[in-house]
Order: sequence, then C-alpha cells, then structure tokens
Amino acid sequence: MTQATNRTPATDWTLAHIRRHIEEGVPLVPLFNLEVVEASSTRGLLRLNKGLHVTRPGGSVAGPIQFALADVATYALILAVKHDPAAVTVDMTINFLRPAMVLPLLAAATTLRAGRRLFTAEVRISEEASGKLVSQATTTYALSDAARDTSGLASRNGEPSA
Repeated sequence: MTQATNRTPATDWTLAHIRRHIEEGVPLVPLFNLEVVEASSTRGLLRLNKGLHVTRPGGSVAGPIQFALADVATYALILAVKHDPAAVTVDMTINFLRPAMVLPLLAAATTLRAGRRLFTAEVRISEEASGKLVSQATTTYALSDAARDTSGLASRNGEPSA
C-alpha cells in the first residue's frame, strides 16, 4: 500500500466543519447542550448551556458533565491542530475546585504538548458570567496512524515513523 492510500482525505477543518463533525459524531453534545464556540490552533472553546440533563440535586453542574465538557473541548482543539477525527482519549485528570452553580460554563482547552503519538492539553472550566474557575483538567489523546502519516513525519520508505 502506498503512503498516499494511508492518508485520510483532505478536509477543510474550519470552525463550521468542526462544529458539524462534533455535533453529528459525539452523541452527548446535543444531549448536554454543548456548543463549540472556537476551534483554532491555540484554543478549543466550548460552552455548556442550560439543559435538562446537566445539574444534580442541589443545582450544581454534575461532575461527569464537566468531565465531558473538558473532553470535547480537547477534541475540538485536536481537530483544529492535528486534523485527526480518529484521535481518542487515553487519560484525563480533573480537579473540581468549587461547585459550578451558574450556567453557562466555558471550557477552554489549550495545548500543553502536541507530539506525534500523543496530544496533551489543559482545560480550564469557568462560569461565563463571573469568570470563576470551577474545575481544571489535564487530558491526553492518542493520535491515529493516519494523522501521523499526513503530518509529514513519515519516514523515507513510506512507513509511519516511530
């Protein structure tokens, strides 16, 4: 198989395309009323809007919802930076700093390290109105072989580089 057949088709990874890809491909996005605000080479930004399935008894945003918000914000960043729709989460650590009582929330993902095989980001989740930080996560994704092949890092003989 030639190197060209290993590559994914060229895609125009604009904000509109990334929004559509995430809305159609990540089922929890419409369920939790998540909105991709920005997907650029420097930041993935998602908004958690009010919805039926996001708060727990007592009125705070449930921890698993914040976890999902951080995960999808990182995915949006990876789509913008690495153009890799097959990237998958391999690790995430989240610190809940205070109850998230006021919606919407914003999750801003920024790159810590964009390697050939792994992509690590920090995500800061805050209340949009007050700017108060409610949680912080560190996420790591495994990048697909196809993304590595199209990144120009293939070896001379056409095989993916190590």
